[in-house]
Amino acid sequence: MIFVDNNSIKDAAFHFSVEELFTRYIQSEKPVFMLWQADKTVMLGNNQVYKAEVDNNFAKSSGIKTVRRSSGGGAIYTDLGTILYTVIEPLTDETKEHRERIAETIINALIKLGVPAKREGRNDILADGKKFSGFAQYTSGTHVCTHGSLLYDTDLETLTSVLIANEDKLLPKGIKSIRSRVTNIKPYISGDYTVDDFIKKLKDGLLFGKDFSVYNLSEDELSKVNRIKSEKYNNNDWNQRM
Repeated sequence: MIFVDNNSIKDAAFHFSVEELFTRYIQSEKPVFMLWQADKTVMLGNNQVYKAEVDNNFAKSSGIKTVRRSSGGGAIYTDLGTILYTVIEPLTDETKEHRERIAETIINALIKLGVPAKREGRNDILADGKKFSGFAQYTSGTHVCTHGSLLYDTDLETLTSVLIANEDKLLPKGIKSIRSRVTNIKPYISGDYTVDDFIKKLKDGLLFGKDFSVYNLSEDELSKVNRIKSEKYNNNDWNQRM
C-alpha cells in the first residue's frame, strides 16, 4: 500500500486532483491511501445541480467554496473538523466489492475507537441512527477511486445552512431537517481528542499490520496535479455547471 500524505494542504480541489492523477494517470499496482482535510467547502456529486444543492448567498457570505467531485452521490459540507479518506485500487472486482470492503475497514477501525458505527444503505455510515459518513466512487476503467467523509467535529449548523434540504428524501423517512439526521463522531470518543489526535489514531488503526510506504509527489507530478486543478476542479465551468 502507498500512503500519500498531503494533509498540510487544505484545498479540496488539490486533493481531488491528486486522486485523479493516481486514478487516471499513475495507475499504481498497489492500493493508494489518503487521509486529508479541506477548508470550508461544499463538495458536489458529479451529476448534481448546483443551485438545487447549495445556498449560494450563504456560501458566499461565509467564505465557503464549492468543488464538484468526479464521483456521484450527494452534496456534503466539510471544514477542518471533517476528515476525508481516499482509497484508489486497480479495478479487480465489481465496484460494489471495493466499496463493501473499504466500508467494512472504516467501520471496524471506528468501532475499535469506541464509535458505534453501522452501515446503512449503499453509501452511509451512522451512529445511533444519525449519519456521520458517506462515500462515493468513480473509475478510470482500470482503477477505482473510493472516497468519503467523516464528520468528527464539523460545524453542523453551517452544514445545515449551506446545504439545501431535499424534502422528497427527508419526509418519507419522517426526518424534519438535515440537522436532525447528522451527528459528529467526537461525542462518541472517550477522551478530549482534537481532530489531529483523531486523524493520527484513525491512521494508525487503518494502517496497522499493513505493508505501506509513504509516497511523496515529484515536481513533475505536482505540476500535473496543478494542471488538473486549474483545468477542472478550480474551474467554475466544472464546479457550477448545471
